Amino acid sequence: MIISVKNKQLRYAIICFISALILSVFVRIKFIFPTIIDNSIHSFMAGIQTGLNDILMTVFSFLGSPILDVIYVLILAAILLLANLRIPAIWAVATIILGNIFNAIIRLSVDRSRPVGHLLSDQGSSFPSSHVFGIFSVIFILSLLVIPNIESPRKQFLISWAIIVIGVMTLMSRVYFNAHYLSDTIAAVLFAYAWVIFAGKLYPVLAKLLTSLSFFSHDEV
Repeated sequence: MIISVKNKQLRYAIICFISALILSVFVRIKFIFPTIIDNSIHSFMAGIQTGLNDILMTVFSFLGSPILDVIYVLILAAILLLANLRIPAIWAVATIILGNIFNAIIRLSVDRSRPVGHLLSDQGSSFPSSHVFGIFSVIFILSLLVIPNIESPRKQFLISWAIIVIGVMTLMSRVYFNAHYLSDTIAAVLFAYAWVIFAGKLYPVLAKLLTSLSFFSHDEV
């Protein structure tokens, strides 16, 4: 299988999912934790806002926008199609699209208001962050589908750190612009990891289903 999930990854995904659900409940009932930490970070970010930081954070906020996240995966899918890897391409696109729907359902369920001072362009529920969920879903898709198949350990290391930096900076940018509380972004990372790993665990089911069709019968899985 091109995509395989280890038992350790599945255990981590379950822990992440349960942790994110607990955090969702805390936010929904306005429990004192994580409100205190959220407010402290909110105040800290307000104190470091400068013109240069505004430009830097704007760039990373744009790079992590939900629309671009889908475009990233579509580009990946196109590359996979050129390599005649149609089933992994379908899996990647389905994972990001269905993941965004899953994230939207969580947002509607928790229905948390945005922090005071957020940009007018940031509308809708705050928890969990769609920017952070999307970009980390892309990161985890790459970590599951692409990076393990890179032969050079050096390239694996460099690519891994590059995408992690982009993810972390996107996370920081959303808190910096008061678009989200810190807990919104942390929950988004936890949900994203759990979602992609669960999707990866279902990949053999998808592969078996598609290869039973004559159109995909000779595809590499």
